[in-house]
Amino acid sequence: MFDQVVFTEVAGEIQREKVQLLALSTCGFCKRGMDFLKKKQIAFEYVFLDEVETELKVKSKQEFRDKFGINLSYPSLVRNGDRYTLGYIQRFWEEFLDIPHEDETVEAKLLE
Repeated sequence: MFDQVVFTEVAGEIQREKVQLLALSTCGFCKRGMDFLKKKQIAFEYVFLDEVETELKVKSKQEFRDKFGINLSYPSLVRNGDRYTLGYIQRFWEEFLDIPHEDETVEAKLLE
């Protein structure tokens, strides 16, 4: 998906699937989402759509709408090109990416 734009890759220890972040460079929620992915060591790629040519941004937004039947909003996280979540709420991203919620991780360590 989104072959018309160039994504920036971010390395991470967890590379089990393709994770793409569609974001705006001025969006605080987008930045928090990126920080979350980095903290969790998840490999992902991102593009700041406000920094690409207007034509490419329009094409990306249309492709998202065609694929998922909903308008693109920011941040949007796409998993393997076939699942998405809109906005950044840490608990939802943990569920979406199948990673333990921070409270669950702490509880597991306490039980060891």
